[in-house]
Amino acid sequence: MTQVKSCSRVRALGLFFLLGLVLTSCGYNLGPVPHRLSGPLTLAVPVADNRSRYGHLGPDLTRAVISRLSGTPGLVIDQTAANATLKMAIERVVVGGGSWDIIRTHDDETPEASASRDVFVTVDVTFIRPGPDPTGPPLVNRAKFSANRTYLVGRVQGQVETQEVEALAWIMGDLAEKIGLAMFNEF
Repeated sequence: MTQVKSCSRVRALGLFFLLGLVLTSCGYNLGPVPHRLSGPLTLAVPVADNRSRYGHLGPDLTRAVISRLSGTPGLVIDQTAANATLKMAIERVVVGGGSWDIIRTHDDETPEASASRDVFVTVDVTFIRPGPDPTGPPLVNRAKFSANRTYLVGRVQGQVETQEVEALAWIMGDLAEKIGLAMFNEF
């Protein structure tokens, strides 16, 4: 009976080994480092350049991206001694548009209008890292990312501003997630 269990364990280990070989030949990495990250990489993430009218978004996006990338195996974020750089530029922020909905509380009351606004942000990202040949030119990859969020506009101005800030914070988190995923999969 123990010989049968031992034989089936060996077969199972063999199948897992073959599966690992097949996956690595397809480009998947079974090790602790992210896809296409062949070894330790020290990354500088300077504050995002902000070309929009919203002056506070550069630091917000930078903090969100650093938070997303922190703890990634094989990646060290160090602004002073980095061999790779992740540059970001917020190109466009659009707040407006949306839709109007009629809210009716009772049939005998005058209908009330409620509006929503859309927030749309576009970011240009450039990732510069060492090439396979240390003496050769660096690898430079560039991509654009965008995210949007809709929020309701109420009667109280303070609530509207708070909802806009929350929408922008959500967008910064969404952009950080997209940049973090693409950094290792597409770059």
